[in-house]
Amino acid sequence: MHKILIIYSKEGELKEIAEGIAEGARKDGNEVKVLDTTYSGRPVTFFPYDLVVAGAPTQGIIRASIPSDLSEFLKQCKRTGGQKAVAFVTPRFFATNKALKKVMGELEKIGCIVNDFRTIKNRKEAVDFGQSLQL
Repeated sequence: MHKILIIYSKEGELKEIAEGIAEGARKDGNEVKVLDTTYSGRPVTFFPYDLVVAGAPTQGIIRASIPSDLSEFLKQCKRTGGQKAVAFVTPRFFATNKALKKVMGELEKIGCIVNDFRTIKNRKEAVDFGQSLQL
């Protein structure tokens, strides 16, 4: 059994996707915690987790951006260096790949090692992705 932390931007419609990833990961017996960027408890530490999954919606059509709430949340996290991570975004026209690179970049800024990345458009894809996570 592995421990997985899923963090998602509160902007956009990512709750269902984050819960789908968690559902898929739990099918393999993993323990999963899901947090959105409005979480205001004690600072989150990555240390107890085997994998961190972070996601945001793609904003813009050509010039990609991601909501700033994900970046701000990640900056507050503790013990992030060397942590295995996965990035995901929701697709949006030509901006999708750039947005995905931005989420990956935010994880790398805090010292995470991004092992995988994905564009996820619905719950079914999210569940499938959760089951395929490599730990």
